[in-house]
Amino acid sequence: MAGSLNNKVAIVTGAMRGIGKAIALKLAKEGAKVIVTDIDKEECEKVVKEIEKLGGTGMAIKLDVTKEEDWSNAVKETKERFGRIDILVNNAGVCDLEEIGDISKMEKILSVNLKGVIMGCNAVLSQMIEQRYGKIVNISSIAAFVSWPKIPTYSATKGGVIGITKNYAGSLGEYNINVNAIAPGPIETKMLDDVLKKLGMTREQVCQAVPKGIIGKPEDIANAVAFLVSDDADYITGQVLVVDGGYTAR
Repeated sequence: MAGSLNNKVAIVTGAMRGIGKAIALKLAKEGAKVIVTDIDKEECEKVVKEIEKLGGTGMAIKLDVTKEEDWSNAVKETKERFGRIDILVNNAGVCDLEEIGDISKMEKILSVNLKGVIMGCNAVLSQMIEQRYGKIVNISSIAAFVSWPKIPTYSATKGGVIGITKNYAGSLGEYNINVNAIAPGPIETKMLDDVLKKLGMTREQVCQAVPKGIIGKPEDIANAVAFLVSDDADYITGQVLVVDGGYTAR
């Protein structure tokens, strides 16, 4: 496939559904060879089949982002098949509601959303430094800037993602590695469905808070990722691109 990412090699985490799947498909449409990773390899293989139907190239790898051995294996398999790693999209994330003061779910949320991002960046850095090229996009959230009820640890992790993005961008620019973050607003995903259901909120309530008046699509985030990993964004690093229909503008 010809496109702005022709022959680039991209690893996408949390890619078996939702935003991650949309990112994997978009990068494939732009010509990238996409490594589809998540905790369920069979679901990842379904996404690879969709990529192949588009005329693209994909590979499915089971990856628990909290496990160092899984990251080592993902990098090893990618290099063995494609010889390089040009792009990493740290998309995998979890969200669970917590009452203030309840820390029973804290460790899991921290491990996936923040530790997983740091481990992912570290796993690909030696290869990107060696080839003196790399594009990393970390998926944060507008929850890093604004208050949503009952998600304190989630909000903290997404703020942490922005912090590590800026730190790595400052350290890695000399190696021609760009590190940016995207902060989605409300997007049509299973995660949003689950959170709204638990909070007893309706889609109409969410739409009223968005100047555009609609909930975003996973493809809106995928389009932003495709831009940030393209050559058109070569001079952009250490930034946070907010994709929220204007939610944080109010």
